[in-house]
Amino acid sequence: MITEADIKANKPVIVKWDKPLTSSGVVTDGVMAGQAQEFITRIEEESELLGMLRYIEMDGETQDIQALRVRAKLQNMNKITGTVGAQVSDITTLTETTPGILKNTLEAQPFTAYCKIPKTFLKTNIEKENFIAKYESLLVPSCAFSAEQIAIFGKKTLADADGLHALKGILAQLDDVKTAWTSGHGADPKIPMGEYTAINAGEGYEILPQIDAMLTQFTYQRGKRKLANIYVSSKLESAMIAEASKRETEGGDRLFFNDNGNMVFRGREVIQLDALDNPANSYGDVVIIANPDSIAYGPIMEAESEAEYKIELKSYLTSVDWMFDVGIIFAEDVLYADVDYTAKE
Repeated sequence: MITEADIKANKPVIVKWDKPLTSSGVVTDGVMAGQAQEFITRIEEESELLGMLRYIEMDGETQDIQALRVRAKLQNMNKITGTVGAQVSDITTLTETTPGILKNTLEAQPFTAYCKIPKTFLKTNIEKENFIAKYESLLVPSCAFSAEQIAIFGKKTLADADGLHALKGILAQLDDVKTAWTSGHGADPKIPMGEYTAINAGEGYEILPQIDAMLTQFTYQRGKRKLANIYVSSKLESAMIAEASKRETEGGDRLFFNDNGNMVFRGREVIQLDALDNPANSYGDVVIIANPDSIAYGPIMEAESEAEYKIELKSYLTSVDWMFDVGIIFAEDVLYADVDYTAKE
């Protein structure tokens, strides 16, 4: 079990089932994993998106995020009173630079993954007890992929035990932003839009000009374009490459590949996410433009794995538990759009 002292000491440890399940013919009682930090790090490294987001270390199940935003407006000092002379008035008559204080709350939800490994399987398997370590090496990236799907497509319906219904993901939070934009953008046309008009990617449509227009909206709502990435599914990425390869004009010239093997469009890196290939919770294919530092990923630094022999099951029961949440800090830095593959009539 991880202790608070271990967490605060920032110990470099790893969760794994490398302790033998049997010793001198006796089943090891409740094979427990070590501290969680390296386990959580490995999940982030195996995932594509979580490792890019702003990391918020949570002290408990609930963590408030205070974000300070300042847009200063310089004023003419000649219009205020100096220490000598007879200028007009004091500094308080000028327009004040007022900081905006945003508050968001991460509420980590508990998740678990488990597996029953029959005793007979370990006896006949070529790796025998070493299979547990092999299984762990497969479990980590699988958990990472599942966590990434929850982070993107999650809807907090609590309808069942599916992790996708345990918390509100990035798209669901942007849906709330869209609702606020719909009701209030007349007063301020530069408030965040949340969801952009659907991108038509079916036969007969040009995709790149639509992505370009989406980038324009991202800039218009004061998103930090120079820090943004474009996240797409493999299907949309293929369609963008196919379209660019057919254009010898500016449309093709403005899309190239960087040293990481990713496309760059209008100076913004296009990153293909496997999680977007498997949409859930009534979402379809989407494209997301985001400054990843404006999205918080908050895991609780306490996770554990357990392996125990259950005589009534004649199996080893293994599980991994940990808690996390995601939250959009600056909504103007995140925008998504549905992708429609219907052919043009």
